[in-house]
Amino acid sequence: MIKDIKAIEKKLISLHKRKDKIMDLSREIIRQSGRIITMVHANDNASAQKLIIGLKKMNTSLKKIEIGFEYNTMQAHQEYVEACSVYEMVLNNRIPSRNELKTDEISYLLGLLDSVGELKRQAFDQLRKENIQNTEAYYKLMLEIYDSTVPLRFANSIVPDFRKKQDVARMQIERTGTELLFFSERLKPAL
Repeated sequence: MIKDIKAIEKKLISLHKRKDKIMDLSREIIRQSGRIITMVHANDNASAQKLIIGLKKMNTSLKKIEIGFEYNTMQAHQEYVEACSVYEMVLNNRIPSRNELKTDEISYLLGLLDSVGELKRQAFDQLRKENIQNTEAYYKLMLEIYDSTVPLRFANSIVPDFRKKQDVARMQIERTGTELLFFSERLKPAL
């Protein structure tokens, strides 16, 4: 028997265990991110805030152990950015910075673009309540995200699904703008 094989096996078993831990943590980040967004939509801000604190700790832990497995953790980081961004935009009407979220560039871009759909949901909810001011605030945040990313052009191999996410965000913005315009026109007094 080749004596290096035992050492290689030991190393691979260690890698496999680390990957399992990374995947478990990634799945938990994705779950918690979804819960936070649901809580924000339900106006359960106190619960969302508690989960945000834990989510940030989980994301930090993941970054410490993911080296070599970043491809497997990309979705978790995007969901993390989306959840934190939605929380900040809905509660504080501001887009958090990449540095503030302590995330990489690609996860930040893709997570922000994903958050446009959640803002659309918030805008439509406010429209149903006839709150034009809040609807317009969400619409402006949606536009700011989209307009900031429009000049960026990268291959799918550099930023996976970027163009697709931009296109989806554009369609969501157009739909929100149309609904907002239609509703505003309905509120105008008849001459």
